[in-house]
Amino acid sequence: MTTSIPAQPAQEPLFEVDIELLERLMRRTKTGAAVKGRELTARAGIAHGTISNLLNGVRENVQASTAAAICDVIGVELLVLCIPVERLEPATARLTELSAA
Repeated sequence: MTTSIPAQPAQEPLFEVDIELLERLMRRTKTGAAVKGRELTARAGIAHGTISNLLNGVRENVQASTAAAICDVIGVELLVLCIPVERLEPATARLTELSAA
């Protein structure tokens, strides 16, 4: 009898958040009003700790869905506030790609 290992779901891409810009945009959102951390998290549907950790420098990356939710509330495009974080490729795959070129 063989035991199969269930496939891991694909991980969401990560985005690095420009913290200084996030702070500025929280002071003046798309409506011109300021938004506090708790209000932002409630409206974006994300955990309060996420925004708190970003603003306090505990973390700088979030998943794509979280980044998009924050941007929707603040009123900016995703790539205005965030930079995609490239995941590392296995070295052998990258070496094969380079040698084929």
